Amino acid sequence: MKIKFNPILSVITLISLSCSNDKKNKPAIIENTIIQPQKVSTSELKKFKSVKEMLEDAHDFTLEQGTLNFINSDENNLHIQISKPIVEGDSDKIIDENIKRDIIYVAFQVFAQTSTKNITITSIPIDFKDQTKYYTQYQKTVKVTRDKTEQIMQKEFGSADYSILFDNLNGIQIPNKNFNKLKFQDLDFVYIQLLK
Repeated sequence: MKIKFNPILSVITLISLSCSNDKKNKPAIIENTIIQPQKVSTSELKKFKSVKEMLEDAHDFTLEQGTLNFINSDENNLHIQISKPIVEGDSDKIIDENIKRDIIYVAFQVFAQTSTKNITITSIPIDFKDQTKYYTQYQKTVKVTRDKTEQIMQKEFGSADYSILFDNLNGIQIPNKNFNKLKFQDLDFVYIQLLK
């Protein structure tokens, strides 16, 4: 019988062991298990009926926190606004990179996990302390099509299979190093390609 690793249970066990009143103060020895991410196949890639459902599941942007807004919720002409917090002292360069990164992340996630054919994404930073305050001077809007992201996938990886952007980690699909390549290493190239 194979026992599944439960990270929450492990943390609780570690906390309870570290808080024990053992007067000898001996360290607890717990076997560490490292879980290796597994590749996600095309058939395993999680799919959603709508972009709204996908975004709600990911919890990266939410209506409640003011970091997500549906400017147009028609799935055939979808326009969303996403916002990540910025803090005082963030440079214009860092803010600009984060805005591009958020657009890339949402665009590729949308086409990977829904049947949407196009989406307009507006990214506007929000104030870390006052989530009703938006910094519209940094706003960027990009209309993205599935065809465009597939062309970028072909250039970057020689494949338009979106499953190569995700790994399975203990039953949860997470962005992997390929996704990070789009968002970090090739950020400017990918963003410029989306604008064409």
